[in-house]
Amino acid sequence: MSKTLFFTSLIALMLALPCVAFASPENELRTVVAKAEEFRRKAGIFEAEFYFPSEWIVAEALYAEARRISAGGGADVNYVINAYSMAANSFASILRLTIPLYAQAREDEIMMIRDALVATNARASFPQLMGPADRAALAAFALYEAGYYYAARDSAAKAYAMFQILETAFSAWQMRREIVHRGFSDYARDNYERAEVIIGDAVYAYLAGEFPVAMENAIEAQARYLLVLSAGWAALAEQYFSLARAERLAAVEARADVAAMTVFEEAGSLYNTAADSLRREYYREAAGLFAEAAALYTFARVSTLERRRLAAEAIMEANRQIEERIRAAQKAELNIN
Repeated sequence: MSKTLFFTSLIALMLALPCVAFASPENELRTVVAKAEEFRRKAGIFEAEFYFPSEWIVAEALYAEARRISAGGGADVNYVINAYSMAANSFASILRLTIPLYAQAREDEIMMIRDALVATNARASFPQLMGPADRAALAAFALYEAGYYYAARDSAAKAYAMFQILETAFSAWQMRREIVHRGFSDYARDNYERAEVIIGDAVYAYLAGEFPVAMENAIEAQARYLLVLSAGWAALAEQYFSLARAERLAAVEARADVAAMTVFEEAGSLYNTAADSLRREYYREAAGLFAEAAALYTFARVSTLERRRLAAEAIMEANRQIEERIRAAQKAELNIN
């Protein structure tokens, strides 16, 4: 190769790769600043401040000091580069330590909500809805194992959002089952009919991958079913209140408050607690307590009446025996004569 060709090639290479061959201090400073900012941003994404608070404070102090020196303008550029390098290395170290902890926390988070759904038979009831969430979770775990941490983070967030939707929707569905079982749908018909539509919309949006819409619909359906349940239990509490009051009056008329005092007083305690629950709008609790009170008042009344019946029968039997003895004595006297 001629000297002319050699120097021409060298000049061309110098022009093509100026940053690699002859990086200026200013370019190096820009690179290290960008690196510090990037590691700081990524560490923040993975919540490094939560996992390593002390180390994060140190890294933030180094970063702030580097920015202060740089803003001053009088420091040597190499000194500024070194300051930013220390901050960048500190954030990078925290990030490396944080990622496995962050991944484990997301896995625990997902498994906790999934296990709760399985325990309530959600998977057995709706396997076609649990399947997509399970696959999203498995994809997140696989991405993490492969080292694709940012993609794994997004996939884990997606899986968790899906399980949250399922949790809310299944809770709404359980309310619906209770409403149907107890015949409460007519107590708030408009809310019930609207919830029937919205819960279907939530499922369609979930299967279509429209998770914010699915969650919004699931929450609304849950709220409307809850209103129906509340209205149903309120009506039932009033019914049992009327029953308990009627049984109490009947027990008093039968003098059960005297003849069966212990049971009557126990019923009264339940009755008063139920009335307090009704005032505070704890309708389910009030209904149950009024039902128990009514049963005890009935027991006190019936047991009192049964005691009276047995007492009357005993008196009648005693009278019968006395009469038999009198007749026997009279007969014996006649035989003697």
